Amino acid sequence: MARFLASLLLLFSFGVHAGPLDPDFETLERALTLKPSQKIQFDVAVGATRRALLGVGLSGLQIKDRVAAELAKPRPDLNVIYEIHEQVVEQNKPLFREAKDEWSRLYPLLDDEQVAIARRYVESKLSLLLR
Repeated sequence: MARFLASLLLLFSFGVHAGPLDPDFETLERALTLKPSQKIQFDVAVGATRRALLGVGLSGLQIKDRVAAELAKPRPDLNVIYEIHEQVVEQNKPLFREAKDEWSRLYPLLDDEQVAIARRYVESKLSLLLR
């Protein structure tokens, strides 16, 4: 279960960049044919994931100018760029932890068929990433 959830969050973290890796929650939801109690938790997990992705997107916009300014220097300090990256990761870690926790609450509510559907969804999206 932990590996599945980690894969799911990895996949969704790439959704910030859109394209073929964009997490299509509506398609996943339809494929899962969720029961009402599952749908409630699914919506909570999706909301937490969207907040995490929004946080990363906003952080990216905030640091864009800082990184560009550093790279514009005759001798950019790569440690500064690394520190900026670390700040973004740390700043958004709580949001991704919340998303992980919400998906962890949904996972036990799914039956075996739904788990297989979710797994195929994640694997198909990750295969695009690994090309």
